[in-house]
Amino acid sequence: MPKDNMNESMVPPDSDIDESFFGQRRFGATFSVKELERRGLDWQEAFDCVQDLGFNALRLGAYWSDIEPEHGVFDFEQLDSLLSKCEVANIQVLLTVGMKGPRWPEFHIPAWAQSDFDGEDISQDTQLAAQCLDYVEAVVNHVKGFKCIIAFQVENEPLDKAGEKRQIVGIDFVAKEANLIRSLDDKLRPIVVTAWCWSFKHDEDVKDALRYANVLGLDVYTKVRGDDTTGESRSGILPKHYKALANSRGREAWITECQAEPWNPSHFEKDDLEILLAKLHKGKFDNIFLWGFEKWLDSKLNKDDDEMWNAVKSAATDHFTHR
Repeated sequence: MPKDNMNESMVPPDSDIDESFFGQRRFGATFSVKELERRGLDWQEAFDCVQDLGFNALRLGAYWSDIEPEHGVFDFEQLDSLLSKCEVANIQVLLTVGMKGPRWPEFHIPAWAQSDFDGEDISQDTQLAAQCLDYVEAVVNHVKGFKCIIAFQVENEPLDKAGEKRQIVGIDFVAKEANLIRSLDDKLRPIVVTAWCWSFKHDEDVKDALRYANVLGLDVYTKVRGDDTTGESRSGILPKHYKALANSRGREAWITECQAEPWNPSHFEKDDLEILLAKLHKGKFDNIFLWGFEKWLDSKLNKDDDEMWNAVKSAATDHFTHR
């Protein structure tokens, strides 16, 4: 489908989907090579370690800034290696593509494509948007043969303001990305779009995501910058509310980020994780990706602290036995 002819409004994706990707229980984490490198950790050694946790899924970022370091020059070596390791280890992959990806600086736009656009919706920069679609097309065409990929996530929290300019990736552009991926992916994998599970004021963001996503991804944090007073709403009430909304529209809801590390200055310990996971299990969430793998590994290897590592390992076992 030519990119310039794609419908800018959303078409509900009920028909074009392979249902075999649904109805499974998955437990894993976001695995960010960028965050591992920031902490001075080798990603290949980290992958060997992650297999000790009993995960059957990982969320990976196909970072634009790494994959297309020069305009039109693509480097898939690292991503190919990581996906190949996942295939050998029977680990399923949720692959994120777009301007935004997991971990800082959130917008992973290569230096050559950096935009001077100051408006709230950075995707209104038409040149940047076109370049991003070219990158998305290149990524999907390159990786779609990997059997380990079970879904494509379009952007990361696209409607949440981020970066120095507090910008978003607008809903119309996310629609174009989703339609492009569907036109290229012969395996008809689900499309995931993520949203903050923060307060009811984000209802419109969630409803926008449900217009074109097969799966609503929820990012759940209970302890944020010392604000723990609304944690019960964020972890106990909103996830169930949004899951019911997704299910009522024939969509699934996954937990794409489950807090498992502190968000300074709040602490977050193993007891907090156990409480949060108990709520999510009560809400019947079958697909959960934790947030904090890089920190647990750093603590285990460099700080002689494996408390959270062991807690996560136990949580994985519990998830697959919990009904």
